[in-house]
Amino acid sequence: MIPVPFFDLTRQYATMEKEVLDAALPLFKSQQFILGPAVSEFESQFASTFGLSRAVGVSSGTDALVLSLIASGLLPGQGVLVPSFTFFASASAISLAGGVPVFLDVEPSSFLLTPEILDRFLREETRPGPGDRPLTRHGNHPLAGVMAVHLYGQMVDMEGLYRVARSHGLWIVEDACQSVGARHADRPPGLFSNAAAYSFFPTKNLGGAGDGGMVTTENPAFAEHLLRLRVHGSRKRYEHEEMGYNARLDALQARVLSVKLPRLGEWTERRRELARRYNEAFRDLPGVIPPVSLPECFHVYHQYTLRIEGEGRRDALRNLLSERGIGTEVYYPIPLHRQEAFAALLPGTPPLPISERLSREVISLPVFPELFDNEQERVIDAVRAFVGR
Repeated sequence: MIPVPFFDLTRQYATMEKEVLDAALPLFKSQQFILGPAVSEFESQFASTFGLSRAVGVSSGTDALVLSLIASGLLPGQGVLVPSFTFFASASAISLAGGVPVFLDVEPSSFLLTPEILDRFLREETRPGPGDRPLTRHGNHPLAGVMAVHLYGQMVDMEGLYRVARSHGLWIVEDACQSVGARHADRPPGLFSNAAAYSFFPTKNLGGAGDGGMVTTENPAFAEHLLRLRVHGSRKRYEHEEMGYNARLDALQARVLSVKLPRLGEWTERRRELARRYNEAFRDLPGVIPPVSLPECFHVYHQYTLRIEGEGRRDALRNLLSERGIGTEVYYPIPLHRQEAFAALLPGTPPLPISERLSREVISLPVFPELFDNEQERVIDAVRAFVGR
């Protein structure tokens, strides 16, 4: 039996090998691998594609988050609210920037933090502090901001989240690492926050030939700060205004990504087509909950993630699919508030029942653009067979 891969980058590369090599080879002749025109041109291309003011290339999605938090003015010991049901970097970036992640639950059908969840937490779980700034009940860390995570390719309602956060004096940084091209109310990430962070990890919807990231912002001063932070706190050689990082986007990655970016719309439509087929096939299956695309959201389906209700049934389905040679993944089997790395930071974190339930129920199916129709049919048939047995 020929396997159905969860993801296969070689198929994508085969369609554009000459373009990628033609873009990359001049760098080897010039030997200009660090910053330079390749990076600045891609930054302009990226910002223009999504109708944004500024884009700053950095070395990874994680560094995009860390630098955005630092540029937001996060101080040591300050809390940043973040969903527990997300990738580790959404919260580890807060710790790496000197802050403390304060975990929130998510809405069960979209997997996202909502304005209502944020508002409820801020009203019920905080109390006035010095200058009427709220303090969390978990360790008494003063809150500074919110990390909004656009998970699996779908955006949070940023306008609504912004209104709630602003009413409590909090800034927002967006984790858009899984949601390049996503929109809410026809607006991209980055318009209702200090910045939006992106990842170009190879398996992302827009993936490079290694690590890479981007920060977009509508604030020119914020962008200038990021340009310093990514090069050891310096904008002029050997003059350092602050502590910074070695966090530059490689010129080689910029060249590869500049070739891929014009194809992102085509790839996104294919992902959305595959998701529509899955949704139709799974609509009436008992115990199977297809992902919800929220009103006003343009979902880019970085992952197509089902919920399988019933104790142990998710794992049973995954085993069946594996037996049939079908690749799957579980994002994420342990919510962040249960991760050992965070246990000592906030020992009093209460249970977050939705995040814990999702970690037992979610399974992601193949949805990469080069998936063949007959391969998707095999996935669909296997899921339906599991439910019917």
